[in-house]
Amino acid sequence: MLLDHIAIRALSRLFDLILLNVLWVLFSLPVVTAGASAAALYSVMLKIVANEEGYIVRGFWEAFKSNFKQSTVIWLILLVTGAALGADFVIVSGFTGAPARVGMALLGAAVFLYLTELIFVFPLIARFENTTLEMMKNAVVIPLARLKFMVPVILLTAASLILTFLNQATIMAGAVIWSVIGGALLAFANSFLIREMFKPFVEAGEE
Repeated sequence: MLLDHIAIRALSRLFDLILLNVLWVLFSLPVVTAGASAAALYSVMLKIVANEEGYIVRGFWEAFKSNFKQSTVIWLILLVTGAALGADFVIVSGFTGAPARVGMALLGAAVFLYLTELIFVFPLIARFENTTLEMMKNAVVIPLARLKFMVPVILLTAASLILTFLNQATIMAGAVIWSVIGGALLAFANSFLIREMFKPFVEAGEE
């Protein structure tokens, strides 16, 4: 009986992750809505890891609508910033000697802050209400203040992407996995850490 119960719960959770992944992919397809889709994914996922989930589809849709404006503004800012960093890399790659080393060091720091923002801002939107400027600032400040949770999330995310793009075979397999369950599975794993990262700030807001 116990094994049957565990198996049923595992299959139920697997179905939830696949359903969430499908929603995340579909709502990200217009590209401009990818930020709102990521925030909606984490809104539901943070509730799942806290055993507070309700209806998956309804929860995703409500989070998508409520966070759409702020998430889209931040997503567009990040897209433009990412393009600018890419252009900077092309320019710095043409340098030699000391200017090249200094340029790459500065660019590396900027990319690190950018990736931190990209990874944590949408879970932050999913969990808190704040102005867009404060949200973007806190997406860097909070993870840096909680390094023991930040580092595993970044490593887990980076490892997932690196394994996907190792070679042509992993890219093809990755395309299937990310389309079916990959994004939701990564968000599920990250959400345990992100929930703990946010806990002191949630508790402070409840006082």
